[in-house]
Amino acid sequence: MPETRLRRRVMHRPEDMLSMVADVERYPRFIKFISALRVRNRRQLSESVEQFEAEATVSFSLVTEKFISDVRVDKENREISVKKSGSGGALKFLENQWKFIELSDGSTVVDFHVNVSLKAFPLNMLLKDKFQKVGGELMGLFEHKAGLAFEKIGDPDLDWEAELKSRAV
Repeated sequence: MPETRLRRRVMHRPEDMLSMVADVERYPRFIKFISALRVRNRRQLSESVEQFEAEATVSFSLVTEKFISDVRVDKENREISVKKSGSGGALKFLENQWKFIELSDGSTVVDFHVNVSLKAFPLNMLLKDKFQKVGGELMGLFEHKAGLAFEKIGDPDLDWEAELKSRAV
């Protein structure tokens, strides 16, 4: 089962990063392999928690796949959780978690974890070989988009890894 976890520091506020990642309907504008995405059944569970279904069409090489995910956005805890719903399509399993951790200078560590499994074993093995690279490219797309949309903040010399370690994050 391909799985990866990436942590990157971005020089933007965690609230800005969370709102950008939660705005899934804009993904087809800047993520080339997502050709369409629509939101269904949006519900506000509490003042800070929203849940919805995202129906995505993903095109990769000659393969086009449509699947539905349950998305939960928790603004208070600065987390987004995504899980594949239903049993159709080539995806057997998909789960990802975004965490936006505020640093002492106001900047953000984006902690992204994704775990996916395809129903076809040979495709699963092919994906496993490229998964870390694809995850890094995806994170880079969000980082670039944030750089265009949000004010840059924070101390570039902050030792963010030491700060996270001292906070046991």
